[in-house]
Amino acid sequence: MMPNKRFKLTRQAILLATISAAFPVSGYAASGRVDFAIGTVESVAANGSRRPLAKGAEIDAGETISTAAGARAQVRFADGGFISLQPNTQFRVDEFKYKNKADGEEKGFFSLLKGGFRAVTGVIGHANKQAYRVKTPAATIGIRGTGYNMELRDDGLFVNVGEGAISLNNNAGLLVVTAGGSAFVADFNTAPTLTDVQPYTPPSGLQDPTFSVADERDSSGGLGVLPSLVSGSGYVMANAYTANEGISADLKIDVTGTFSTSSQLTAYLWYPDGAATGELGSATVSFSATDGIIGWGRWVGDTAGTYPLTNGVFDYVVGIPTAAMPASGTATYSLMGYTSPTATDGSSGYSVNGNLAVDFGAASVGVNMTVANAADSYGINGSASINAGASTFTGFISTSSTNGCFSGCSTSINGFFAGANASRAGVSYSITGAGVSGFDSIQGVAAFAKN
Repeated sequence: MMPNKRFKLTRQAILLATISAAFPVSGYAASGRVDFAIGTVESVAANGSRRPLAKGAEIDAGETISTAAGARAQVRFADGGFISLQPNTQFRVDEFKYKNKADGEEKGFFSLLKGGFRAVTGVIGHANKQAYRVKTPAATIGIRGTGYNMELRDDGLFVNVGEGAISLNNNAGLLVVTAGGSAFVADFNTAPTLTDVQPYTPPSGLQDPTFSVADERDSSGGLGVLPSLVSGSGYVMANAYTANEGISADLKIDVTGTFSTSSQLTAYLWYPDGAATGELGSATVSFSATDGIIGWGRWVGDTAGTYPLTNGVFDYVVGIPTAAMPASGTATYSLMGYTSPTATDGSSGYSVNGNLAVDFGAASVGVNMTVANAADSYGINGSASINAGASTFTGFISTSSTNGCFSGCSTSINGFFAGANASRAGVSYSITGAGVSGFDSIQGVAAFAKN
């Protein structure tokens, strides 16, 4: 990330850029202070008492900031964090602790009860991710980065990330959303999913300022760095592709990866002798995501290298394999995210749901995934085997369908574990025998986190 980058905030911009260096993070006696308020903006105390809020008013823990129809407010917190509240919003400061530095006791817990806001985080949460959260009726928001916006509607919660990353966590699973990504959560018992629909949180009626980006901060309040994937050797990659040359899903071990500064895979070298290479070429990275341990994404177009793809879609999930695999015990892995599945018959609109149930002692990975759109649903329910002495697993699973398997479907599964104690898992899949003719395929990748 380029901390000195400058940009113009337009009415259509996703992210309200963060704190200028002219505003120190010290000097607050309260949790935060109102930078400005337009319209009827009130603070509602825990006992129900109300007071009007104007520029300079202090905000403390336990208070709910309420904006009426047509009203807006911007609040700067003591750690340098920043929120812009939309009309008809209720935002509560549940708990806030900060002593001008990250000392292990800092905490920023909030709740969005109604409406929407745009936010840029400060010091809290960058050293200790558990120190920052926003509760909503649909999911709990955690941060792995900096700027995001969210809107709570009647049909659920919509979020979008401007820079960095956030996590959405509820009873049905966990999803990490990275820069440029959007997600939707219907309720606290429905898994978060990626979406093209963005929250509606425009700064209409406000002057469009220019800010200096300085929102990645370390424990001392200085500029920090979001965990990322860096170029080098030792990676493992599960990938799938659809192109004029055909379809495939496989696993590549001992990969040298080349990553951009935003952790996008742009090239890979496979085999010690360099016999196989893949390069972005003239294709584009249409999607990428990472939590610093595992990354996943998609290339679309004409790729280059030893195995070039013409007019292809190349999906990948990549990470450093777990060095010491657990020898016993069980674990459940929730879906973090996935690339939008690609079908050879041109059908689209597929979503992915599911989890992995791993028995390390039995070297077994229970795969429970559903790939579905409005016309059909494919159930991938079976077992893959962890390869002896390795952190990888493979399987060939009979697959059910509500409408699209003419003579039976099956799914090729390739996957790996990454991170300490196998904290992450990546999977590539290829469903064959799909379509009413039984000759089509659906492919993609998914990333999972251990519960």
